[in-house]
Amino acid sequence: MKAFAVVVAAGCALAAGYLVAGVPGVLLIAAALAVLGLAALRSGLPAAVPPRPRPAKPEDLDDPGDFASYRKIANALSWAGVSARHYDSVTRPLLARLLAAGLAERYGPGHDPALARAFMGERLWPLVDTGRPGSRDSFAPGPDPAVLHEIADRLEELWRRR
Repeated sequence: MKAFAVVVAAGCALAAGYLVAGVPGVLLIAAALAVLGLAALRSGLPAAVPPRPRPAKPEDLDDPGDFASYRKIANALSWAGVSARHYDSVTRPLLARLLAAGLAERYGPGHDPALARAFMGERLWPLVDTGRPGSRDSFAPGPDPAVLHEIADRLEELWRRR
């Protein structure tokens, strides 16, 4: 019965709007009724569930210097697959520095450069060789994540075997 009364009142309002202002009056009353209808629907909906608190990001740590190197490496690896240009300009030099540091730690600073190539293997070496010219193509994808994982595993192996 309540719904019937609302429909009759809306019809009367539309008719009054037509009598007072013609078609523009009907459009104005219809828009007002639509807004009132949406407000009535919204009032019947349950309240929104409060958002869960987000876990702390590395930037939220007490000391901004904590894990800075880790964040730099993680960031470089996360963007490595976006484009060949990004990989060659950011990630490859970083991986090459990690490889050089690991080899220097293990074999001394004057190690043979061919040792790096032998350690990485012929398939992975072009992906860490800084002597290779870099790509300028921002649209070509970077290395596959599985290959990046393999490179990271090789570097971890170097640091583990000290």
